[in-house]
Amino acid sequence: MTYIFGPTKGRCSVNLTSHSKTGWNRCLTATTRSSTVPPATRWSDCSLPKIPRLRIQLALIFSSHPCQLHIPEAAKMRFGYALAGILISIAGANAVTHTPIVSNAEIAYHRNYLYVGGQYVQDNSGGHVFTDQMYVEKLTPTRGVTKEHPIVFIHGQAQTGTNWLNKPDGGSGWASYFLSQGYECYLIDQTFRGRSPWFPSNGTMKTYSAEILQQRFTAAKHYMLWPQAALHTQWNGTGMMGDPVFDTYYASTVEFFGSSTGQQYTMQEAGAALLDLIGRPVVLLSHSQGGLMPWIITDVRPDLVHAIVSLEPTGPPFQEAVFSNTSSRPYGLTDIPLTFEPAVSDPKKDLVRQVIPSNSTTRSPCVIQAEHPEPRKLVNLQKVPTMILTTESSYHAPYDWCTVKFLRQAGVSTEHLQLGEIGIHGNGHMVFMEKNSDQVAGVIQKWIERQ
Repeated sequence: MTYIFGPTKGRCSVNLTSHSKTGWNRCLTATTRSSTVPPATRWSDCSLPKIPRLRIQLALIFSSHPCQLHIPEAAKMRFGYALAGILISIAGANAVTHTPIVSNAEIAYHRNYLYVGGQYVQDNSGGHVFTDQMYVEKLTPTRGVTKEHPIVFIHGQAQTGTNWLNKPDGGSGWASYFLSQGYECYLIDQTFRGRSPWFPSNGTMKTYSAEILQQRFTAAKHYMLWPQAALHTQWNGTGMMGDPVFDTYYASTVEFFGSSTGQQYTMQEAGAALLDLIGRPVVLLSHSQGGLMPWIITDVRPDLVHAIVSLEPTGPPFQEAVFSNTSSRPYGLTDIPLTFEPAVSDPKKDLVRQVIPSNSTTRSPCVIQAEHPEPRKLVNLQKVPTMILTTESSYHAPYDWCTVKFLRQAGVSTEHLQLGEIGIHGNGHMVFMEKNSDQVAGVIQKWIERQ
């Protein structure tokens, strides 16, 4: 094949076939009298051979061949980026463990996106900007919706809606699974996260280091920060920096808003706006820090929530566990008010607490409402069936039982699905990205369809 550079007159070419047995999958012709490449020209249309030695050979041919004298400056710049990418990819190949990357076809769907919530606020210059809005993707199976209740997926801290698309190892994710079962799916980016814009005056943003995610999500058994960590087997690859599956996952993480209270207020408003727009009862399927959101959204739109599925929600009530024991979440499940009966005006005084010992080396003690006076009820959550899912090896295994106990005490019909107890072993906190994710999705689907 021949790659042609330069203006229409006096073009020169490099015959790549003579330099590489693999050749190029596609060959591009750039013919222009201007100093830039036409907008329609995509240099990525010429895919390089997969063998690193041949890629270097081609790079050296281009960098030294006399034809490069006639390459437009914009093309030279783009080729420079491509050459740098070649060398970086080769260097990276020597630095990582080659965990196989699978590639499963995604289910066909129609896609729309929208924004909900938000408001105009004045900026420092006297103008106005829009803030607090939430990005939403609506995915509809091309074969048609066959299930009555849409699923709204709510990701966790430092994550985005991409969590539910294909997995870091290339396998298809839960969006594909539930689309294949006939569900209409809504994938959000929480307020101040990902494609939901953050305005600088909102406050400070934070990040998670790779080490934190290794310890808690992907390679817990190497750190043993809680007893069940030794049981983790379902993450694909080593779960450590340098492994391509971990690197792909960590590259997808993003900054997050430092104020839990601010996050919850804006998510309550945006979540309610989304449910109003959908207009029929939905299933709220949440994960981790995203597990705070079904409580506060259902509290203001109880008639638009059919069921709640919460994968290891932020907890336990009133305090942290495993990594610290500091006080937290004054309303038990949340930092912002929930509707209790009798009403709660001051949570420190009105929500009288007791400590329940664990009597186990593998469980944390619980702080829940005291039995006297009678525990206050979460009246807007009472009629919504709820499932808390806990994996066998996660750091939630020691304390999710406390969240379940608090919900039941407050009158919420709650099922605690512990995967290890139904024969699904080895999963960690990022269960929907792990090797047996579809098996777990199937269990969730059966529960949803029983409600």
